[in-house]
Amino acid sequence: MAESNSKTFHRALYKRTSIPRSQEELRERRMVFDQSLRRKHREQLITAKRFRQLTHREERESVEDIDPYYRLTTEQVDALAADLKSQDKGVRLEAAQHLSKFVLEPAQALIDYITKGDCLETLTVNKKDGDIAAGPHDLWVMSISTVPYMITFLESGNISLQEAAAGALGNMAAEDLGGDSDEGDEMRSRIRSNGAIQPLVKLLDSTDSRLVQTTCFALANLARGRENQLREFLTAGISTRLFHHLKDKTPDTVTEISWVMSYLTAGLKEFREEVMLNGIAPVLVQNLRDLAQYGPVVLPILRTLGNLCGGPDEYVESLVDQDGFLFTVLLLTHSEHREQTDIIQRVVNANAITYLADTLTQHTGYDIRKGAAMCLMNIAYHGEKFMLLLPHQQLLTAFVDLVQSQDAETMRLGLSYIDMLLTRIPKGNEIIQATPSCLQALGSVTPMPDPELYAFANSLVDKFYGETQELHG
Repeated sequence: MAESNSKTFHRALYKRTSIPRSQEELRERRMVFDQSLRRKHREQLITAKRFRQLTHREERESVEDIDPYYRLTTEQVDALAADLKSQDKGVRLEAAQHLSKFVLEPAQALIDYITKGDCLETLTVNKKDGDIAAGPHDLWVMSISTVPYMITFLESGNISLQEAAAGALGNMAAEDLGGDSDEGDEMRSRIRSNGAIQPLVKLLDSTDSRLVQTTCFALANLARGRENQLREFLTAGISTRLFHHLKDKTPDTVTEISWVMSYLTAGLKEFREEVMLNGIAPVLVQNLRDLAQYGPVVLPILRTLGNLCGGPDEYVESLVDQDGFLFTVLLLTHSEHREQTDIIQRVVNANAITYLADTLTQHTGYDIRKGAAMCLMNIAYHGEKFMLLLPHQQLLTAFVDLVQSQDAETMRLGLSYIDMLLTRIPKGNEIIQATPSCLQALGSVTPMPDPELYAFANSLVDKFYGETQELHG
């Protein structure tokens, strides 16, 4: 009974159980937490400094246990350390789960326990220390002593243990300190020299998607190095395994596979050659088209394609010839390279205008429609012959919808199209006259959000009636 009470007492010290005093306090806590998560995830996508930490569900569940106003004291850390050594497996597991949450933004007492105490030794015995590598720099440095254990766990045959070990190695390899420091490169080199690549590559044979994704996370971070350091990836047989998984239609898996390929295509000429020789370019472009609507998940595919385009001219020709490649890239980048008329002609020949017109008039995603409108305008600005190819009677209603938005940039895009109809397209005023909603939309533009747009809209109305009067005069 005494032992049971002691366990309960320990957990009560570090497990947060306080209830917010009001709905307002709870709402504020969640808002701060959500902002922190969004900032972290956005930074990880943009900088590619990617740590495998908590899942989205775990992050959500932890909001009541961990929030920006709550940090462990020395007494609470001592209680947590005691539970990590408990004879009860359930108590040890619960303590380790709490540690994985606290360690991402640790208090000084917890940092001292990890760097000066026996935390790593205890966790190595319990087979869990991957989250420490995702913590501050001091904790990351301490985690290097566990590399041989993690590599051994990769070959354990236990999926949960393999995933945890791969995640730990990925976190260790993720650090990039910048400046004059080469600690990150040294860590990655040490992990590779300990023999991590071969067992990691073998894990790609798994049918467990979560394990494959975590393995790719580790391989991507380890694939940051000089060309002579990366050839081991090829000798381990990574190419065929990556190409196989690339055909998987699960966005998360394709994205993680593409992160590995983005680093290997950047650093290894032989891998770029294998991608092209094995006919993977069409698969990459297809995934580019499929994932374009999902936002940032398409980023590693774009990086991979960009690395390939940096190769010989025949690589570029092969990619440009793929159905949908150019106009999908244009859609994603809102390209304004208006001098490249030869590229625009190839876009037109690839039936991009029909695709973009259908996207603008039928797609439910606002940003995608706006991107399609920008691409169509970019095509039109390349010259009269391209301008006349646009299906204006189909497009006008969609551009009118843009005028009626409350976003200044989007409104300007719609007004610019109507201006083009009036000034550059034969019988453009007749197309407008046949669409009553167009003049109604122009008349509804107010000085807010932009007085210049208000003046622009009024000038278009005057221009329309001026031309109409000339026609009937």
